[in-house]
Amino acid sequence: MSDQPPRRAHRPTPATMPRRRPGAAGHRAAPQPAQGRPRRRDDRGALAVPCDPPDPVRDHQAVAPYGLVPLPERPMPAERLQESVLRDGTPQERLLAGHDHRVPGTHTGWIDIAVRTLSPTFVGATRGGGRPERSLTIDGRAALPGASLRGLIRNTLRVLTGGETGPVNTPQLFFRAPAASHSDRRARHVMRNLNRQYRHRHGAPSSPPGVPVKAGFLHHRADTGGWEILPLPVERPLQVRLTDLRDDLRRFPGLPPFELPPHESGDGGGPSGYIPADFHGAFQYLDVVALCPDTHGRTVGESRFWAMAVLPPGTEVAFGHRETARHRLRERWEQKRARAEQSLRRAAGERSRSSSRGRRNDLDRALDRIDHVGFRAYDCVLVLTGVAGERKNAYLFPKDVDPARRLPVPDHLVHLVESADQITRFQERNHPRSGPAAGLDPAGGRPRAQRRVDGGLARSGAEPVWYQETDGRVVSFGRSGGYRVAVGEFDPVSRAVPEPLLTPRRARGGTGRAPDVPRALFGDLDLLPARDNAGSAARGRVSVGSAVCDDPDPWFAHPLRVELLSPQRSCFANYLLQPVSDRTFGTSPDLVTWSHEGDVRLGGYKVYLHRYDPLPASAQRYAHLHPDRVPAGATTRDVLPMREGLTFHGRITFTNLTDAELGALLRALYLGNPAGGGDPADPLYAHKIGLGKALGFGSVHISPALYLIDPAERACSLDPGAGVHRVGDEGVQKLLDSFGDALLTWEREESVRAGDAIPDDWSDVPRVEALLLAAQWRHRLPESWTRVMDVEEFAVFPVLPGLQDRFAAHAQVSESGTDPG
Repeated sequence: MSDQPPRRAHRPTPATMPRRRPGAAGHRAAPQPAQGRPRRRDDRGALAVPCDPPDPVRDHQAVAPYGLVPLPERPMPAERLQESVLRDGTPQERLLAGHDHRVPGTHTGWIDIAVRTLSPTFVGATRGGGRPERSLTIDGRAALPGASLRGLIRNTLRVLTGGETGPVNTPQLFFRAPAASHSDRRARHVMRNLNRQYRHRHGAPSSPPGVPVKAGFLHHRADTGGWEILPLPVERPLQVRLTDLRDDLRRFPGLPPFELPPHESGDGGGPSGYIPADFHGAFQYLDVVALCPDTHGRTVGESRFWAMAVLPPGTEVAFGHRETARHRLRERWEQKRARAEQSLRRAAGERSRSSSRGRRNDLDRALDRIDHVGFRAYDCVLVLTGVAGERKNAYLFPKDVDPARRLPVPDHLVHLVESADQITRFQERNHPRSGPAAGLDPAGGRPRAQRRVDGGLARSGAEPVWYQETDGRVVSFGRSGGYRVAVGEFDPVSRAVPEPLLTPRRARGGTGRAPDVPRALFGDLDLLPARDNAGSAARGRVSVGSAVCDDPDPWFAHPLRVELLSPQRSCFANYLLQPVSDRTFGTSPDLVTWSHEGDVRLGGYKVYLHRYDPLPASAQRYAHLHPDRVPAGATTRDVLPMREGLTFHGRITFTNLTDAELGALLRALYLGNPAGGGDPADPLYAHKIGLGKALGFGSVHISPALYLIDPAERACSLDPGAGVHRVGDEGVQKLLDSFGDALLTWEREESVRAGDAIPDDWSDVPRVEALLLAAQWRHRLPESWTRVMDVEEFAVFPVLPGLQDRFAAHAQVSESGTDPG
């Protein structure tokens, strides 16, 4: 995090961007069935995987329920689908805004759609008092809302035509070292490179994750309105074990019991190891007296930063307090000696044995002199840093600071720490606007903390923080030792997207940019050029209604307790385009991260894969998500999705669409299915909709029925059906071909300009091929190849291969007929 406001980095050119190696299946987007011997069923009754799926820790190849469709350099302009009308002299503005009249050479009508759920689906939410959330209903009937269907169609059309990515939410990105990163060689290599990038970014000082930080009290000066940090009188904050803290807090009057996380209390309450956040407010910034051993030495010197006992403020330290502290110190050193002895027995080399032997001997000498160890008393405030797995310790900040030592803090750092991206739920609960006083008041006394927002910084008193300084200036700070560090400018996504694809900020009167296909069909606020007598907004020529189901019992057999979580954009190994070389999946890869500033590129549009294997009637799918089996938590939700096999009926209306535009709309509905739609129960391709897509929810098949209106015939009759004609499969195919030809012509021109291979068919376009692979239903990847990785797997920074590579790898092992076990 620089001490200056972030600057915009240079935009990389296509020649400097790392590119993926073309997949083995890159020649065509046809379905890839799994060949080889019949697959066995696993213990749940599902079809067994024909081979071992990629192992993120072993292979350093990520698995995920989603994939990335490559970004083009420029979006396909809408005029490429409107040439048949524009050639006749009709201005594009008249076509886009001609809702009150018919434009010659265009089509008006509607598409009746039948949407069949291929997996449980959860869209929208209706809540009851204490009951699970249900999917949206309309007049008591299960429904797929028109807004969700519109988003599905528009996003599919955007990927097909390489449409703009905006408006894009571009929050400030942060980094923090994930769990277990220190124990893996690959992770250490990535973090070293990351730290080096931070330190040398623009020549400005920064705070790379993983390096030691200092601690102090953040203070807001009411007289000047500025911020400053008063450093601690010790090298680092003191620590106390939660078990010791629990026992000592019983001496404090008026406090509730201090509960422990399950892994410390030994009650078997679960593996999460989370400290409940609800009761922290009573203990946060509590005044205490800490007793720390006055020790020095190579092995035991760090003990002086550990509180062996915590007493109420104003308590006179007595013999019993010191003996309690001495007993805990002895226990700590005995445990460390046992570990040193164990390391000595396991050591393989002479150097390791010598090191372990030295630690053991140091601890032996310390235990011999433990009765002579003295203890120092510090007036401190207790600091609880939030929810974290396997949290075992709390922090104590000594209050005896030097008022003359004050480090200025730039205002933009305070604004960054108080941003919505940085404030966590724990901070909102335990640092409310009317919450407890801050940990220290340089002027004396304990005033109530004044905060502008829940989780914000106190404007009175002073708060404990961790920080890093350079040349007497604070360059970053946060509320925990592993606080997140900002990366680059405020909207770093704009650096990773080709400029023509990134929607600019809205401008009064329009931005003057040419409309892409999704904007031309669905409208936008600045779609039309600036005019004196009219605005720039134009509503879309496509309108999508809700689809409803008449089934009286549409719900899944039982509620599901799920976590709707996904990796954020800071997961650079998954979301940024990585160079492909022999070192990419090795033990020491050189990965592109956000800290590369101007040399990053998003891997593409994010699309979710289908992951729903057939089960026999005896198997119970999602039984492991039953609320009786999953404990409730802060990130869990109880939902009751709609079951598979339901059919929803809805309507899409359109006005003044050219042949190619109507073909594009139909292609977004059909995907790669034939003009008739294919088998609705087992189609070649299907869409994803709603929440829980990473869990396998929301796979649907859409069967369109196209109706066109002849205005002249309709005007001559009062019959409601006059002038309405159902278009057969042959007519639909002609419209699809019209769009395919326009797309292929555009992509061939772009390939010649970029020097890439020229596609032979619209489905040969790499972007379209990747989309169709992700949409495969009949030949989708097994669930074990599309699972969500755990924290330890993310910690080694595995790279997510392209969709073509993933499907080609599975096809190869399927054809080999290998079978684990």
